[in-house]
Amino acid sequence: MSIADLRAALEGVGSATGEARTHAQRAAERLGEAAALLAELTERTGADLPVAALQKAREEVDELAATVGLAGDAVADLGARL
Repeated sequence: MSIADLRAALEGVGSATGEARTHAQRAAERLGEAAALLAELTERTGADLPVAALQKAREEVDELAATVGLAGDAVADLGARL
């Protein structure tokens, strides 16, 4: 594998990582919206809805997005060093 091939592969990984981060961020936002809606429904109806579980899921997806972002930064740094 040549340096050019390696750079191209790293660019592909970087692109995929960026897309994954964007999707994870959107998922976190939607989980937050769902948790807010469930909290409102819980307040209105008194039902025991899984608000805390959705909030926890959002936190975990936020962490995932941050980790994917760090991975993307590391790939970009590696590519820049080649």
